[in-house]
Amino acid sequence: MTSPFRPSPPAPSAPGGCGGDRCASGRDAWPLFHFRHEGVFCLLCSSCVLLYSPAAFCSACLHLLSTSDAAASAPAGDPAVAPPGPTAPCSVCALSVAHLSCVPGDPASFVCPTCAAAAENRAFSFTPAPPAGGGGRRTLDERDARVLLVAARLAHDSISRAAAAARQEAERRVAEAAAARKRSREMLDAAFRALDVEAREAKMRPVPAPQPPKKKTPKSTEANRDKDRLLKLNAMQQPALAFAAAAAAAAAATSMPLPTPPPSREVKQEAQGSAAPREDRPTLFGTLQS
Repeated sequence: MTSPFRPSPPAPSAPGGCGGDRCASGRDAWPLFHFRHEGVFCLLCSSCVLLYSPAAFCSACLHLLSTSDAAASAPAGDPAVAPPGPTAPCSVCALSVAHLSCVPGDPASFVCPTCAAAAENRAFSFTPAPPAGGGGRRTLDERDARVLLVAARLAHDSISRAAAAARQEAERRVAEAAAARKRSREMLDAAFRALDVEAREAKMRPVPAPQPPKKKTPKSTEANRDKDRLLKLNAMQQPALAFAAAAAAAAAATSMPLPTPPPSREVKQEAQGSAAPREDRPTLFGTLQS
């Protein structure tokens, strides 16, 4: 069962007052202790420090239990630490404990002061506020001094454990940062070595001859494209024209009449000189009229 006085998480401490939840010690409670509860740092009065650590002390005699962490760090013979002995838990909250020697009656029916006050619907405090007519002051008796001492021991143990945890976290982060720095340095060294190797290989590699720049062909305009089409057409027509000219020449050569040789008789007369002149000869097959 959860104790009625344990907040989760504790309320933030108000300036000039205790930051405990439902604190009944008054706004002007003094002194205030730095206390770490469930990972939250707050300022608490002596009563709230004890209420936030119900299993660390005897709720009847208000001495630290020898099994608590605060008692383990206390010096030998500390008056705030009780001698080892059996304890009984609260029958209501099962959080607060008390020595069997401090429990009147049956230990199984033991009820801690906090649960007894909650059953009566009233707030409980180990250091209650002074009465209104007392001028805001109250005398410090032995019980109040014991509450103050036990609260100081518990607050010191809480802050010491928080400091140790913070130190371990800082050392862990320092180690991680050193490892990361080492890895980054190794990576940089490897990168620089690779660059040096590439630079040496580039120096040993022969330099290729520069290639001549390519001439850019101007883009043909519409007129140039038409001219190109005509040239291509003429180139395609030239073989056909040459073939046609050759065919026409061959046809003309075959259509011309061949000359007919004169008869043998006329040849003889010409040889003997008795024939008429060439002008008086009759033409063969007529004359060609133009």
